[in-house]
Amino acid sequence: MPDSHIKKIPRLLVVQRRSMTDGRMKSRTIGARFAPLLTYMQRHRLIEWEQISEEEVGIRHLHRFDVVLFNKHVSNLSLQIMRMANELGLHTIYDLDDWLLDLPSWSVLEMNEDVLYNVLAMIREASAATASNLLLQERMRKVRRSDVLIIPNGFDHQAFDLSPELWKEQQPPKIIFSNLDGIKLVSFRKEFFATLRDFLTRNANVSIDFWGDPFPELNSIPRVTHRGSRGNLEYKQAIRDEGYTFAIVPLGAEEDPDTLFFNSCKSPIKYADYGSLGIPSIYSDCPTYRENVKHRLTGYIAPNTAPGWQQALQEMLDDSALRQTIRTNAYEDVLDRFSVRRISGMFLKALPGPASAPGLS
Repeated sequence: MPDSHIKKIPRLLVVQRRSMTDGRMKSRTIGARFAPLLTYMQRHRLIEWEQISEEEVGIRHLHRFDVVLFNKHVSNLSLQIMRMANELGLHTIYDLDDWLLDLPSWSVLEMNEDVLYNVLAMIREASAATASNLLLQERMRKVRRSDVLIIPNGFDHQAFDLSPELWKEQQPPKIIFSNLDGIKLVSFRKEFFATLRDFLTRNANVSIDFWGDPFPELNSIPRVTHRGSRGNLEYKQAIRDEGYTFAIVPLGAEEDPDTLFFNSCKSPIKYADYGSLGIPSIYSDCPTYRENVKHRLTGYIAPNTAPGWQQALQEMLDDSALRQTIRTNAYEDVLDRFSVRRISGMFLKALPGPASAPGLS
């Protein structure tokens, strides 16, 4: 077959950046949001991809790629890289999975004039823009004045074994609690931890594994083990085999009006992760999870009140049939809606040229 008839596989550069919460680390968001998707697509020869830190990207690197992807980049350097890529005729994508222009009180990112300008400029100047949900899509459209594609967060269902046959519950019961970049509660924060401590006092056989960044109340929780942080794939493989009874996922809701929009832009990534791994979970009754989780069918939706979380915690501990119902239904739901097999077809539309995804399995 002549070379002109061979379909070219796009070469995509992910520009890595520093974490917004800890400048000593690389962004974990990029790994969690894009590594599963892009790895799956490369495995199926839909793209080839590589990530390079923004401090290292130069013209010699850009010449090797067709597409350059940015996620929540805010620096002067990242804007310069985008403009350089645009001048070279490359296809640039700017992606958001948080609304950076409306940061909550706990954010460590200073939204100064440079940051504001850079974010707005990259939204406008990118060849394509993507968002993780409808709310972000609508806000970005107001800035960009053109279409913004929704690319949900997902999981790679082929990365390792997710068979339901592997599901188990360890005894004595153990709960998983994971969180990065601060606990996203304001008004209910004190009561949440008081409720959690009271639950553990009444159920002395229950312990908690906490994965993620430490927070001030961590040492006040009895029988909690801080497991630290791991890379996205390593973390999922580890928690699959721990036999957790259930997970807890607190997130601020209408009781925190000043941070409601920011929290509502959050992706239901924990639902996708826990559902794919067969871990039934309690979620705050907030827009992110209210719109994606069916109460007592695919998860337990708890109002952000002390009685609401008291009831949720005790019911999930006591009712094994409820846990099994949630485990089974959530697995089927997230496999259908949040698998990268499905999301890859959406992402192809953000790339240059014809968008189709034949032969995915």
